[in-house]
Amino acid sequence: MKKLTSLIKAGLSQDMKMFKYNTTKNSSKLTKALFPVFLFTIISFSIGVYSYMLAEPLHKVNLTYVMLSMFLALVTILTFMSGIYKSQGILFDAKDSDLLFSLPIKRSSILFLRIFKLILFQYIYNLMFLLPAFIVYIIFERPGLSFYLISILMTILIPLIPTVVSSIIGYLVKTISSKFKAKKIIQTILSIIVFLIIYILSLRLNDFIENIATKATSINDMLTKIYYPIGAYIELITEFNILTLVKLILICIVPLLVFIYIGSKFYFKVVFNSKETSTKSKKLKETDLKEKKTPLKALTIKELKRYFSSPVYMFNTCFGLILILVMSFFLFIKGEPAFKDMLKTMDFDINTTIDFLFYIIILFAGMLTSITSSSISLEGKTINITKSLPVSEKTILNSKILMTLVIELPFILISILLFIIKFTPSLTYTITIILLGLIVPTLTAVIGLLVNLKYPKLNFSSDTEVVKQSISSMISIFSGMGLAIISIFGIGYFSENYPLTNLMLIHVLLLMIITFILYKLLMKIGPKEYRKLSI
Repeated sequence: MKKLTSLIKAGLSQDMKMFKYNTTKNSSKLTKALFPVFLFTIISFSIGVYSYMLAEPLHKVNLTYVMLSMFLALVTILTFMSGIYKSQGILFDAKDSDLLFSLPIKRSSILFLRIFKLILFQYIYNLMFLLPAFIVYIIFERPGLSFYLISILMTILIPLIPTVVSSIIGYLVKTISSKFKAKKIIQTILSIIVFLIIYILSLRLNDFIENIATKATSINDMLTKIYYPIGAYIELITEFNILTLVKLILICIVPLLVFIYIGSKFYFKVVFNSKETSTKSKKLKETDLKEKKTPLKALTIKELKRYFSSPVYMFNTCFGLILILVMSFFLFIKGEPAFKDMLKTMDFDINTTIDFLFYIIILFAGMLTSITSSSISLEGKTINITKSLPVSEKTILNSKILMTLVIELPFILISILLFIIKFTPSLTYTITIILLGLIVPTLTAVIGLLVNLKYPKLNFSSDTEVVKQSISSMISIFSGMGLAIISIFGIGYFSENYPLTNLMLIHVLLLMIITFILYKLLMKIGPKEYRKLSI
């Protein structure tokens, strides 16, 4: 037990540093600690407002608990979906695997540590959803002490089953991909296929729920049939039953124990089969630069190699781009009516022109794809080698922007080309949408670099920590989302008095100006900030 406790402490000591960030030298420890708390509070408050809006009408008909059921279902789905790719990074691609397997430690203990880390991060994110929902329920219902105890227990239990299921899927993806030479790319492709299947099934979710709802006596009964722990929790807070409590605990914990026991027998083999067989050094040396035509080209190739060597990095940034390409093909083949019908099944009943709708899709796809927000952090311990190369910091930063464009532009431009061929829009709109497709990836690349220079995370045990769990990634995504939302509302506000095509052109020109200003800022302060980085 002492060995396991020590192993957990050692394993988490580095992972908890994800909440640290660079501040000025005079910044107090309190200031450093308050920033992630501030972010957590802002997000939780927003979710709390939404949960209050749901609970208020439900309370009038004595169905406030349905709000809890909905949030528990949401958390379960998010845990499952994020767990598919997080499990591949945390369970199979951790950098300390060689060290741990060389120590006299049971493989089941190592697997437990990995699972524990995966679940621990789920707890942190789940609390942003569950805590506001619990508080809103307390405000309306003023429950007794048992509610608090059962809710704490449910918060602990809720991610266990989806984490186990997603880890099994991640395990299968990793096992299959390890049999191919291009393991990382195959792993990413399989992960994307799994998510596309989930996405397609989600389009039919409304019909599925309606069919169950016609046979269920209540929403609670419906959710119980889909996922027992949610129904058991609602039953426990409304009418406590010791047998239900025992069943809930066993149903959540037993699959985890079985997975750890069986999985530990194959864990070692999967981890080491997934290692790249190439013995070539991944570090970029001065000789590499001499073999290439220019330093910029050499550095861009180095960035692309790093990108394609990380399934988590690829999946997190490519999934949205692939989704937009799939939607464009759907629009190209089926046409506007079928496309809008598909959006209605997703509860997006948008009454606007297809030109503006496609403009919104390209804008969101570009703004929510942030590759460079992790690119500096992922250099890790090799950053000192890169800094020692006979190239300027500006060239290094430009190579990261160029890498982003090489990855994103094919997806975006092919999507735009399909739309233009299908709908033959006006010349003004054609120029506007092409300019948008070029400028948005550039803008997000510049923003990502500025944020990553401010909040780098060079010390990490797996790419997942940097790509999904760093402050830099979070800020970049929310910045892009904020710009997209403000842009859409702004265009919508002025569309009553001005033509949409003209507004979209003006919007693109504004984005170009913002990109130019931020790029100049990056070239001014970026080299100095990059030189400061070290590990």
